[in-house]
Amino acid sequence: MDKTTDLLIAKCADMARLCTRRCEPVFSNFLDGGEIAEIGDNFLFPADVNVKYFGGFDEAERKILGVFPEWETEFEFPIKVLYIKSNFTKKLTHRDYLGTILSQGIDRNKTGDIIVDDTQAYAFVCSDIADYLANNIEKISNQGVSIKVMDICDIDIPEPKKERVGAICASKRLDAIVGAICNISRAQSAKLINAGLVKLNHRECVDVSKTVADNSLLSIRGYGRFVFISADGETRKGRLHITADKYI
Repeated sequence: MDKTTDLLIAKCADMARLCTRRCEPVFSNFLDGGEIAEIGDNFLFPADVNVKYFGGFDEAERKILGVFPEWETEFEFPIKVLYIKSNFTKKLTHRDYLGTILSQGIDRNKTGDIIVDDTQAYAFVCSDIADYLANNIEKISNQGVSIKVMDICDIDIPEPKKERVGAICASKRLDAIVGAICNISRAQSAKLINAGLVKLNHRECVDVSKTVADNSLLSIRGYGRFVFISADGETRKGRLHITADKYI
């Protein structure tokens, strides 16, 4: 393990000990998918605690780790939603929202996912910074906004937008799948993989021949995030019809 992973695992061990000693929940800040995968690969929580990851909605990529006493079965996380709304004169992007939040001196690990939905957005943040952001952000990219701090249970969160992608490829090898869903050659996809620009289920994968399982998450630098759904049927030449969803 590298030093970053060592620190992450040490933090998990500390959280478990603190939960057991105090008999109360202990929470991390937001973790990205790679950090969550590192914990799963390298640390086994003791049997006397319950562990749950939650980011505010089912498909969240960034999540808070909660370590709870073993008898607790209802899990409440310190997450608030910033409901941001305005009649924008131009379309704002995820980068616009995140950049404005971070410009307030907020660490990235205090913020979760941001769902952009036309003229409004839902930003998931740690509870302890929600009011500060709502009181200090008046504009995003020179557009006036109104911000309301809301509990997760009080708002209907729209599902992240996806676009269905259909393609044909030779096999379920990583280089074939990446090439097909990005509409690039297999040689180009191999270069992306070898350069460490492709993550499979949040883990960097440099094995071009790795088999991609159904419902796997692919993050491809410069092309976006995809869920590879499945391969359904073959062409007359034995190539695969594949289906994926691209996050937009």
